[in-house]
Amino acid sequence: MKIFLAFTLLMAGTGSMQAAIVETITFDLGSIHSGSILSGMFTLSNAPQVGDTAPVLLSFSDPTDYSPTSLNATISIETGTPSGFAVDVSPLTFTNLSGVTTPINTRDISITTRTPVAMCASFPCTSTGGWQDRSPVVFQGTYNITPAAVPEPGYGLLLAMSLTALVFGRLRLRPGRPGR
Repeated sequence: MKIFLAFTLLMAGTGSMQAAIVETITFDLGSIHSGSILSGMFTLSNAPQVGDTAPVLLSFSDPTDYSPTSLNATISIETGTPSGFAVDVSPLTFTNLSGVTTPINTRDISITTRTPVAMCASFPCTSTGGWQDRSPVVFQGTYNITPAAVPEPGYGLLLAMSLTALVFGRLRLRPGRPGR
């Protein structure tokens, strides 16, 4: 009976885990370096609301072209226009190592303007927004929000442990065994 109770509680616990929404944000930096991407994954609650935030670690596809090689940022869920949600990211500043400072500064990159902001009717979401470096614009491009490819949890270990517990539980409960 103890094993049955433990097994039931274990199965009930796995069924009550709260799901989360995992999204990817990808900045196309091709206007700075051809084929360059800045991207990362962030996790939202199962029911995102306006005002929610999520940390994201962004990494460059070509880290030798930039400093630092990764950036910490914050994703913000804001009110969409006219409805839904807007997905924004905190300002990003980094150095383009092959850039120059004169006559136009292409070395110091500051992505502070995201327009238009990526809009989502609901989550998970696929949407595109725009970004620009400074005003007047030196570099510009797009950023994309897409659902992340997250593997489903595996239940092989759980099943193996449960079967082992049942087998050993039955052996322990057999009549005629000493120590019962």
